[in-house]
Amino acid sequence: MGGAISSRRAFSAWAALLPLGELGRGPNPFAEGILRIFPANESIDGILVHLPYRFIKHRVHSRGIYLHANFDDLDSVINLVEMQKRITNLHCNLRKEKGEFVRTAAHWEDVLITNNCVIFVQIKYKDSLKNIFKFMDYLYQHTSATALVFICDNFLYDNEIYNPHEDLNTTILHASVLTYLVPYDSMIEYLHKDHYDSYTFELFWGFTNKSDVVHIKYHLDFGKYFNYIFFHYMKNFLLDLKDLITYEIHFSIHKNFTIDPRFCFIRDSSYCISKPDYMNSNVVREVVEQQVRSLCVYQLTATGGGGHEGGASQNAPPKASPTASPTPPPTAPPKGAGHPAGEHTATYTPHNRFSEKFIQYVNALFDFGFENNLCSSGSSDLSKKCSDKILGHLGVPLQEVNKCFLKNFHAYMKDMIKTKFYVYSIEINGQTFKLKLNKDISIRLICSAFRVMPKRCADYFAGGVYGTSLVRKKSKKKELLAFYILLLLVLSHILGTLLNYLVSRHLDAIEGKD
Repeated sequence: MGGAISSRRAFSAWAALLPLGELGRGPNPFAEGILRIFPANESIDGILVHLPYRFIKHRVHSRGIYLHANFDDLDSVINLVEMQKRITNLHCNLRKEKGEFVRTAAHWEDVLITNNCVIFVQIKYKDSLKNIFKFMDYLYQHTSATALVFICDNFLYDNEIYNPHEDLNTTILHASVLTYLVPYDSMIEYLHKDHYDSYTFELFWGFTNKSDVVHIKYHLDFGKYFNYIFFHYMKNFLLDLKDLITYEIHFSIHKNFTIDPRFCFIRDSSYCISKPDYMNSNVVREVVEQQVRSLCVYQLTATGGGGHEGGASQNAPPKASPTASPTPPPTAPPKGAGHPAGEHTATYTPHNRFSEKFIQYVNALFDFGFENNLCSSGSSDLSKKCSDKILGHLGVPLQEVNKCFLKNFHAYMKDMIKTKFYVYSIEINGQTFKLKLNKDISIRLICSAFRVMPKRCADYFAGGVYGTSLVRKKSKKKELLAFYILLLLVLSHILGTLLNYLVSRHLDAIEGKD
């Protein structure tokens, strides 16, 4: 195949590398929704760029191919793929016209074995990130690739974790290929081997620890990343399932040695935020204080899980649901995951609680129309003055919030500090997804974590496996309405032209008689 491409080098993102002879052996050789390499039994962590629902519902097994290519030159990478497509005896399928062959594994109903390829390519420089979406579109439209895995330079990967690059700060709403970023160091020992075509790659982001009450841990950022919109587009869904969902929140505060001092609350402290897009002279102080106030709103209004009856003690240990799945035995953390030395893990939010008021509060904070009526502001207003008005409107005791703020400010701030924090993170039933979410994938992930799907979830999934959601149905109705309006305008134009022609003919006939 030449020096440019080696079909013998591959890797798997959230994939289990299984020698072909190992497939189907043992009682449960498959990993739980993370990259695991067998027989070494190593797990590898990474960042999802796009996650199709197929990989939540099924464990997908594929063969792989590694491209020796310079990703700075996207055309050369595409030409390389086209060369591979022309090889008739390639060990996995890249040609769209051949189609995909899928069969279900004999012993596990949720395993799909496909003949399509997982493509692996190395990426070294941040300027190359702009090529990722174009390459994803090419693979989806012109190949049958199962997934795309980028093996990132370590510095590039670490920077992406801490400060997501603008070129990847996009929510993908259309169908595309599964795409995953992994750090170079996590797989360096496998890159030097030359027999990757003898492995099977398992790609799976589903749940083995399903439960009757689903628990969510969500990371919030009031800076430039705007990931608070999760509580905006998920508001109705979460409130509809408030008896079946519990959640806790975590805010990100960064250490100031990597942040522009302008975005630090106190210059000699570690209380810094990501650069906001809505800058003004007081925004840093307002963001920092608002994060603490928001935590106080949550703490004061959250009630216990399992129907949320009665409040929970702030220091009480989490209660296990009587119907929840048993806690799995501890396993070694995946490569590239975990907390670096010196990083604080937030402890200010107890488990198994739900706050309806917090969801309403966050929505009110960033609802410009609502703020304009209540706070007389035409833009996002995180000030205490506006916050007090919103709390009064929602019926949250203002005196208690202020008391909580003064008492817990520094304790909460210290718990927020992160040396490494991927802002687009959600944890569901203990499983972390590093992924920029949209409404569709958020609902599908949460619903998939239920042991038995509630009716709200079943109704959402009724549109089909690959994403005909209620949101899309509504958009289709809007598209049909726009089409009917356009059709009416066209018919009106044709009718007007016809009437004009008939009137002209009639007038000509009258003039002829005269």
